[in-house]
Formats: sequence, structure tokens, C-alpha cells
Amino acid sequence: MTAHCTAVTAQEIADRTGGRVEGDGSRVVHGVETVDKATPDMLTWVGSPEYASKAAASKAGVILIPLEAEALAEKTVIRVADPDLALCEVLKMLAPPQDVVDPGVHPSAVVGEGAAMDGTAIGPNVFVGEGAVIARGTTLYPGVFVGRGTRIGLDCVLWPNVVVREHVTIGDRVVIHANATIGADGFSYLQREERHVRIPQIGAVVIEDDVEIGANTTIDRARSGATRIRRGTKIDNLVMVAHNCDIGEGSLLAAMTGIAGSTTLGRHVVCGGQAGATDHLNIGDEVQIGAASVALNDIPAGLLIRGVPARELTRFGREQVALKKLPDLLKTIKKLEQRVQKLESERESCV
Repeated sequence: MTAHCTAVTAQEIADRTGGRVEGDGSRVVHGVETVDKATPDMLTWVGSPEYASKAAASKAGVILIPLEAEALAEKTVIRVADPDLALCEVLKMLAPPQDVVDPGVHPSAVVGEGAAMDGTAIGPNVFVGEGAVIARGTTLYPGVFVGRGTRIGLDCVLWPNVVVREHVTIGDRVVIHANATIGADGFSYLQREERHVRIPQIGAVVIEDDVEIGANTTIDRARSGATRIRRGTKIDNLVMVAHNCDIGEGSLLAAMTGIAGSTTLGRHVVCGGQAGATDHLNIGDEVQIGAASVALNDIPAGLLIRGVPARELTRFGREQVALKKLPDLLKTIKKLEQRVQKLESERESCV
């Protein structure tokens, strides 16, 4: 249930979403809920016409429905081309206000020599290192650390306690959620005479435009060259991207995904929760790695893979079906072994 008191009318929602009201355009809603849980002061939605019967039984005050859905008698509905997309706009309308950092540099912030931050909002207890450049429209929430020589583009948002180490490059409209760390040293050692000798990590991290990085995610700097997150990629919370990885444009990495060093993901790759890839792999465009699956070899473009080691979905499915039959197969084998032993005993007794 939405926990705040913002209110909008059906007509205001239709105007915002390009929809058409059928029913009472002055009907007010205070939040969004699913079809079965919505109350008369709530809006709900159905993504496709076949779910219209559920909408008809809903107690929701306003319902988003597809253009081609049947009419719902005695209901206030808003017909839209894409209810799921329209819902995104409704959620923005009903969202509670966020904390705002005032323009300028808070007195408690520490700013290094030569740093440039015109037109930004720098919150309390922020640290900005020497020579860092932060472009206009960017907001740094309290406790953010920006290392020396780092460059952050236009209209970015760094939420509290984000750490961006030295000589990192961040593009425009990037959002980094709380406690993420960008540019920590890659995990790289040589084993010599029973000692672990750290390999210096002197490379960089490059985050391209329109990337979003979840809370507590870590993206390591490269040994040399750059770890790169390409344009439009969205990364969930608690994701680990190791040194020298290249994450392709428009990819999606769900929570607890781990990508080992020097692995390349193509364009529009999807990694389910707890998915992984070992080091020095090439994962092709539009590959989908299922939840809790691990790629141990290069994966050609376009495959859906699951399991450990990850393999094509159809093969994985056949193997899972076969595994279910394994207990009965073992019983059959046991019976056959007993039968063979009996036959051998009978043959020996006849000799």
C-alpha cells in the first residue's frame, strides 16, 4: 500500500498519460495497488485485455486498461496504449517528495584545490578531491566521496555515502544509489613464496551516459586501461563488477550478480539474481543468464542459459526432467543387478 497522502484525479492521470477517461474524471486516488488488493481510493491496472475480468471484480476507484479491452460497467477507467508504461507515470505523480540538497556547496563539504563544481548541489559532509570536475545539474547527497581527478557529467545523482575513487569518469544522467563504491582496486594478486603479492591497479573506471547503479554495488578499477559500463545499462543492488570488465550497452544485472575480471558482456545482456560469469569470458549480445546460474565458458549471442555450469535452456530443461527420473532409474538398475546375480548363481550351480 502506498504510504503517503498525495492525491490526483482520473482526469489528471489521463492528461499525463495520454489516456481517455470513461466514467468519473473527478474521481480521486491516493495510491496504487494490485487488482485484488485495491480499495476505492486506489488506482489499479491490467496489462492485457484477458485480465479485464479481474479488473471488473476489483474495488479500485480508477483502473488503467488497454485500448482494446472491453468496457467495464460502472467503473472509472482510463484507456491507454500501454498500461504498464502509463503506470510508471502514475507512480511518479503519487510519489512522496524526496529529500533535496540545496544548490551550492554546503559549508561542511570539503573541496580540494582546483575542483570545478559550478551549478551543482553539494550536500553536507561531501568530500571532493583535487582537480575533480562535476558538471551542472549534478547532486551529491550527504557523505559522498569523490576522488581527485574524477569527472562527473551533467544531471547526475549520487545518493548518500557513495564512494567514487580517483580518476573515474562518469557520463551524463547517471544515478548511483547509496553506499555504492566505484573505482576500488581490483582483486588481483601474484602468489610468490607462499605470499600474496598485490598487483597494482592503475587503470580507471568509465561509466557512460544514462547508467543506474544500485545500492552497495561495487565496480572495480582496471589493472590498466578501464573497467567500462556502457550507455543505458542498469545495475541492481549488491552487484560485483570486477577489474577490466566491459558491460555492454543496455544490459541489466540483477541483485547479487558477480562478473569476474576481464569478462565482456555484449549489448542487452540480462543477468538474473545471483548470476555469475567467470573471468576472461565473452558473453554475446542479448544473452540471458538465469538466476543463480554461472557461465564458465564463452556464450554465443542470443542464447538463454541456466544452471551451473550454464547451458542452453532447452538442454537444461531436458536434464532437469531426466534428473527427476533418476531415483526410479536407480531402483530399476538395482533390480537388474539382483536379477543378473541370480542368473549367474543359477548358471554356476548347473556347471
